[in-house]
Amino acid sequence: MHLLFILLFLGFFWQIHRNTTYISENLSDYAIKFFLGLVSCIIPTGYLLSEFNQIGQAVFWGISVNVFAIILYFIFQKLTNRQSFSLKRSLINLPKELSNLWYQQGSTGKVILSILSIGLFIVTVLNLIIFLFSYPNEWDSMTGHLVKCAYYLQNGNMNRMQGTTWTIDYYPNSLPTLQMFFYHLLGEQGFKIIHYLSYWMFSISAYGISLKITNNKTASVFVFLVSALLPTALVQATTTETDIVLSAYLGSLTYFMFAFKASPTRLNLGLIALVAGIWIGHKVTFLLIAPAAVVVAFHTILLKKEFYTHIKLFVIAFVLAVGIYALPTGYIGNIKEAKKFSLGSLSAPEMVMNWHGIEHYSGEDKVDNFLLNIARYSSDFLNLDGFRSSPTGKKINEKFRVLPNKLLSPLPLEGNRFTVVSYFSFEHPVRFYLERPFWGVIGFALILPIILFLVWQLIRNPKKLSMAENSFLILILAAILHFLSLSYSAPYDPIKARYFLNMAVWCMPLLSIVFISWQKRKLFIKDIYLKIVSLLIVVSAIPTILYIRIHPIFAEKNIFNMTRLEQLLVARPNIYEAYHKFDEIVPKDAIVALGTQQEHEDFEYPLWGEDFKRKLIPIHPFRSAVKPIPAEAQYLFYSKGVIPFQEGDIQLNAIKSKPNMPVHDSEFFLRKLTPNR
Repeated sequence: MHLLFILLFLGFFWQIHRNTTYISENLSDYAIKFFLGLVSCIIPTGYLLSEFNQIGQAVFWGISVNVFAIILYFIFQKLTNRQSFSLKRSLINLPKELSNLWYQQGSTGKVILSILSIGLFIVTVLNLIIFLFSYPNEWDSMTGHLVKCAYYLQNGNMNRMQGTTWTIDYYPNSLPTLQMFFYHLLGEQGFKIIHYLSYWMFSISAYGISLKITNNKTASVFVFLVSALLPTALVQATTTETDIVLSAYLGSLTYFMFAFKASPTRLNLGLIALVAGIWIGHKVTFLLIAPAAVVVAFHTILLKKEFYTHIKLFVIAFVLAVGIYALPTGYIGNIKEAKKFSLGSLSAPEMVMNWHGIEHYSGEDKVDNFLLNIARYSSDFLNLDGFRSSPTGKKINEKFRVLPNKLLSPLPLEGNRFTVVSYFSFEHPVRFYLERPFWGVIGFALILPIILFLVWQLIRNPKKLSMAENSFLILILAAILHFLSLSYSAPYDPIKARYFLNMAVWCMPLLSIVFISWQKRKLFIKDIYLKIVSLLIVVSAIPTILYIRIHPIFAEKNIFNMTRLEQLLVARPNIYEAYHKFDEIVPKDAIVALGTQQEHEDFEYPLWGEDFKRKLIPIHPFRSAVKPIPAEAQYLFYSKGVIPFQEGDIQLNAIKSKPNMPVHDSEFFLRKLTPNR
């Protein structure tokens, strides 16, 4: 049956290629539309198969995605005529185009592009090695994101199940459909495919947006290279976190908006509606980005008369996209669960929103939190991110931070006031077992000067601004609104560094100004500056990957010699003994009742075993009483404090030390259940 699925997948792959070729202009346009074609067919397939309890059946996935691909082909035929694009011809011509671009550069341009290209090659190889030799093991995936996928594959559907951790029921189901599809294709490593693809889509969309605005290929290649070396993007490329996928959608949406500005066709308008629906359905944090997106939409779409000519098409396409990709994702179920409508209840239970949100704050507290976050996140951007992941880089970063700390220390930023998970500190320790870098050198040495330069141009002589500069100023306004939205919407949380990858969608195309400005007026000091910054970008990117603690490379225990279970529990070594014993005692196909702790955020994902053959049944729903042990269960796995100990229960571990973590590790017990209990 797996062979049949592979054949169906190859057919699906060919169909997406055919559809994309039909509507593409060039190679980067093809890549973005191919990605959109994949996700637009896979997501509704997951929703459909859930209704028929067939999510665990690979063949049904293969059949259904092909049907959706055929439907898209007929839609594209109605919207546009076939383009003259040829993938084969584009790939053949690519070396020549790159060669011509190279020979057009002066010595400085060649040096800068060489440094960045070599750096990207190195980190690409490193990330591929990590991708192949590591298992997904981020905290949120072990307690929620991948736990959802495992339960859905086990149960055959995506129905709400009252999971132990709130994220299992409340997080949208759009991403799990993609993860499960690629799981059927490549097994456990397939869970990471969509995130790795999203990393490249984020970078390619930055190139595409820049090219649409400037029509300068060299500058756009520079944008692509730097975007692909952004520390926060590199870290998320090989994980199963949700935000890099949202960034890929936002990058695609922004690309199609600027494509419509350049060529206001029915096809581009339809693609905007399609990707907007997918973006909305991915994660409720789209609401934090919406004000910025509306600003860009005004500039690119709403001021174009062609939009109103085809407004009926847009409205129909947008309503259909929201109905197909957003409404089934779980937002409606969240509102029903909360029993009242609010923006917070779309994404989390009220109790969780009291931790992570500001809806319960007084007006004065909201203002204080907002102002504190503006200063705190601004401070976080002023770090040698990536570079400081290494021991030597950490010492250099401490020296670099002397001036920012001195300037910001008079402000009452440090401490636990208005914080989640971890407090703010000028020492900027890397905490919580997953490095959460911002933008490093790229942010304060390139993006910030460009923003200041363009704002100065606007103040000095607004009438002399070029069309490209006007577009870049709109992106700057979008970035500022995005930053303010993130600062206002929640208490300070260092983990939200990954949220700022979405803000990078607005900022990375600005980098084309660097090359355009340099080409117009070459100065020695500018040459030296660009070479140094390019080198620092690469030097930062490499340790960003090599020193991630969830993917240890240099430690005695590393991804090349650790077992799967050791990797899954690298963030919580204190509980390895318990899970190892559980794996030894409990058969691979056993039915296990889970009485685990939400407060401790016990890892559930490793309990399915390497082959995912165990059936797990949660009996301690989030903040609810323990449910009866189901009659079919053969074993009970529970945490201390959830279920009373009985004579004969096996204690799997004893916690002897308390590591510096936001939660304490649990002590676990195992009970063999009798059939006639």
